[in-house]
Amino acid sequence: MNRHRSVLVIDDHDIIAAGCQSRFEQAGLPWTVHWLPGLPLTGDLPPTDLAILDLRLADASTPTDNIHQLDERSIPVVVYTTADDPILVREAIAAGVMAIVRKSAPSSDLIEAAQAALEGRPSGGLDWASALDTDTDFVTECLTASEAEVLSLYAMGEKSGTVARALGKTPSTVNTYVATIRNKYRAAGR
Repeated sequence: MNRHRSVLVIDDHDIIAAGCQSRFEQAGLPWTVHWLPGLPLTGDLPPTDLAILDLRLADASTPTDNIHQLDERSIPVVVYTTADDPILVREAIAAGVMAIVRKSAPSSDLIEAAQAALEGRPSGGLDWASALDTDTDFVTECLTASEAEVLSLYAMGEKSGTVARALGKTPSTVNTYVATIRNKYRAAGR
């Protein structure tokens, strides 16, 4: 995972991109960070292996539109947000983001989510799980007992390894549950 990657940070504030570049370098990741305050309606993007997207942009674009535009270019998306609006978080989940990381979380959470997304693995976290766990109709109507338990543990702030140990599962199995929950949420049209 230490090969060169190009990361596009889409956020109103360029300081977020500078902070990402600094943290990636400190982690020994040879990643180049580019910054845009929003996605252009037309035109090319810099070479991009991964997008880190804020949910609220000054251009009034929607998370769904931005995520779909990136998805059309086969660019995985990690949302990096204050997570103050669970509706926007759910919208991003339904649009297919790989992970949601709160800006107040340790930078290691963003790095782990970015690495997982680059490997094509969605990752769960507190904000992702909390947004879905509070959608009780979805949980009771669409999830198996095991999936609901995985979601609940994530919603309590547990990390993947802890969830796996608590359930007597492998981390790979927990990651499969996370992917299944995400797919069910998208399929439910929430």
